Amino acid sequence: MPSPMTKATLASAALSSASNILAQILEAYRDGHPLSFDVAMFLRFVTVTFLTAPPNYMWQQLLERTFPAYERKRPGASADSPHDLEKQVTEAPPEAGAGPEPKPKLNLKNTFSKWFIDCITLGAIFNTIAFFILMGMLKRQPVAVIGNNIRTQTIPVIVAGYKIWPFASIISFSCIPVERRIVFLNFVGLLWGIYMSLVATSL
Repeated sequence: MPSPMTKATLASAALSSASNILAQILEAYRDGHPLSFDVAMFLRFVTVTFLTAPPNYMWQQLLERTFPAYERKRPGASADSPHDLEKQVTEAPPEAGAGPEPKPKLNLKNTFSKWFIDCITLGAIFNTIAFFILMGMLKRQPVAVIGNNIRTQTIPVIVAGYKIWPFASIISFSCIPVERRIVFLNFVGLLWGIYMSLVATSL
């Protein structure tokens, strides 16, 4: 049975495939010419996804371990006891007649920390730079050209991403299980993938 990371990678690749196909259709419509499907561009775009999805999956796991979205006390623990990661606490069965188990409380501080690190700073920067490096290598561009793309395109792409990813990340970190988070983000990124496909075409 495929591992969760393998499933997430395959799902991400499928969504990237769809976004690139849609991008090529939209580009042909925008330019007013018949669709001439660019197989090489399609394969490059999907290859970048296969290379970046596993590190992104592990990155999401690291963020969740470091900043768990939900916290729950161990049964009988004092008020000062440390909390455990979501789903990592083995609790005793409720006693007969006991009320319903309270739902774990969302840790707003941890959620904001993950959102800021992943969406506003490190995650956005590393993913954007990795995209330009990998796409440039697959296009066999000289190092100078790849460096110029990073210098001139990184900030515009990140700023464009701020229009969608902050909201998607908040939903992801607060509502989506960590093992499904990369798939959710890639689903939201279907439209973003169309944009990035158009960016890749212009490189």
